[in-house]
Amino acid sequence: MRTLVELYDAEQMLNLIAATQLECDLVVFLYTADQKHLIHNEVIENLITAPTEYMEYSPASLESLLDQIEGDEIFIDVHGGDDLAISIVSAAAERNGYYICYSGMSTDQFYILHDGTTSMQKLKVPRLSVRQIVELYGGKVRNLPESYFDDYGRKAAEECLAEHRRSAKRWTAFAKAIASAGSSQKENTVWRTDTKFYHDYENILENLPHVFDFCGIRDGRCELVFHDRAYQLLVTDIGVPFEYETYYQMVDSKAFDDVDLRVNIDWNGGDFVSGDPNSELDVVASLKGRLISISCKAGKYDQQAIYEVKANADKFGGITSVPVLCADIDMERPEYVEKANELNVLLIEHKEMKKKKAAQMILKWMETH
Repeated sequence: MRTLVELYDAEQMLNLIAATQLECDLVVFLYTADQKHLIHNEVIENLITAPTEYMEYSPASLESLLDQIEGDEIFIDVHGGDDLAISIVSAAAERNGYYICYSGMSTDQFYILHDGTTSMQKLKVPRLSVRQIVELYGGKVRNLPESYFDDYGRKAAEECLAEHRRSAKRWTAFAKAIASAGSSQKENTVWRTDTKFYHDYENILENLPHVFDFCGIRDGRCELVFHDRAYQLLVTDIGVPFEYETYYQMVDSKAFDDVDLRVNIDWNGGDFVSGDPNSELDVVASLKGRLISISCKAGKYDQQAIYEVKANADKFGGITSVPVLCADIDMERPEYVEKANELNVLLIEHKEMKKKKAAQMILKWMETH
């Protein structure tokens, strides 16, 4: 019988890797008193197919607990232990012929130490969805309806973004005017307003053939017939078309395990009680167990946006997460680039986004970060 003894790690992903790598018959998690709130993680228990046991330890009790572990081969993953715990289990391993193991995330290797020799295996990192990673780190994804447009709807989003890029100032005025016109008509696909709106924005409206099935003057009023109610958001929120553009760049690359859009997360892993802290991540992807959290900025932003994307990525994806800020505007603020570099945030600016390089730049970044 092969048994894995896992010194529990606050970095939850590391509690999965050895069990995935070794395909053990039993996994025993050893945790300290201050880690009680971390154990019995639902994602971990669903993904580990072997039976699991939990034992609380202290430095004084660790050696005796190890003597109770049964197995023909006993592996001890030392990632989660402090220096004292590692020295205790290392001495026990040498005395009893146990194997010491740990994951080299940066080297993509899994290391096994036994009888004075070290062997290496290619690291097997579990392929997790965005939801699994978020919930692994204590968040809870809210099931909200979201429009993942078909090819026709995608063209509508692209038309809106093209108009925004043609003149951000003009598009902003248009978006505000149409939002005002539709404030009492949101439940309808047909909006009516005064003819002045049509004459003011005719040059924009005629460039949105996939957004509206009809836009023009009818019975002395301006009439806008949306192809679908979901399309309203494309013209009333100036940031939404850019979020979809970023999302589709990630999807089109076919390089990621999972890609999701506008993910709403309860920080405390609860049931979204009013007042609970929560975050909405614009675009989120996963690759080899790493969370890529992308904040999309269609307009001006400040340094707080850089801190925010970093904080969200760390909170919901741990130390291996990839924080990304995609901007559809040339801010020309070198101090923002400096701050992003300082915080290890990948900043993808307007020129690269127009060339559809988001996925390519993220993959290259992940090779060295």
